[in-house]
Amino acid sequence: MLMPTIAIEPVIKWTGSKRSIAPIATTLLPSAKRYFEPFVGGGSMLPFRTSQAAIAGDEIVELIDLWTLIRDNPKLTADEYEIRWRRLQHEGHTAYYAIRNSFNITRNPHDLLFLSRTCVNGLIRFNGNREFNNSLHHTRPGIAPARLREIIFQWSSVIRDVQFIAADYRETLTSVQTDDMVFLDPPYGGTKGRYVPQKFSFDDFCSELQRLNRIGAKWMLTLDGRAGSRIYDAMIPSRLYKIRLAFPTGNSPFTKLMRTGLDAVEESMFLNYEPSAEVLSQFIKLVQ
Repeated sequence: MLMPTIAIEPVIKWTGSKRSIAPIATTLLPSAKRYFEPFVGGGSMLPFRTSQAAIAGDEIVELIDLWTLIRDNPKLTADEYEIRWRRLQHEGHTAYYAIRNSFNITRNPHDLLFLSRTCVNGLIRFNGNREFNNSLHHTRPGIAPARLREIIFQWSSVIRDVQFIAADYRETLTSVQTDDMVFLDPPYGGTKGRYVPQKFSFDDFCSELQRLNRIGAKWMLTLDGRAGSRIYDAMIPSRLYKIRLAFPTGNSPFTKLMRTGLDAVEESMFLNYEPSAEVLSQFIKLVQ
């Protein structure tokens, strides 16, 4: 298992991140030939994967470009952040909005990293025209360049054997075989519509889960089970999985941002395999 000896701070701030549950969820991960993550987002599970070889994907091209830069050129990535951060300290809020405008034209992944580290609550949001539209977090200066540089280099080491693909989740999973492990965290529950606007069919998604079952691959699926009075996980047919687990993960950042109150979120986890009783017992103790 590639579990890090120390916790690694997030390098890319991404709403819906599994950072809080990754050390717990990893207790349920079986050994595998390869690890797949088709909705990589902030990549919180990548340091805990149980195989060195991994394939991670996302439909947001700029996000995959950024992950690739962190893996292949951490110094450049850190330098580019520092340039933008120092400009913000010198010029103030006008620098943030100039960089945001530039990103919406060029889709520069270095701009995306800066925006994710200086926008309100670190929430990545795009409007219907795929334009980044979150505002500057005026009361925070953004993470200091020296600290982020250290984090970038840590992540670069962790993901050196990860292949990143800008693709639909089904394309990312095309090469999955028996004994591979797939971690699925589709951003289409409580956060629907907050990233890049797109159509997502749960019927198609369930068909893909069924295909993975036929192949003999193992998968773990996480979804917002509940957020306040809203229920999101009811569309996963029981025939597709063997175990469903649920545990609280705090409050929704979106209701906080939109000032509609704070909704308690319950995470649902689905497994198409059965961990041992000992492993499940350890998981339950950690949750409690």
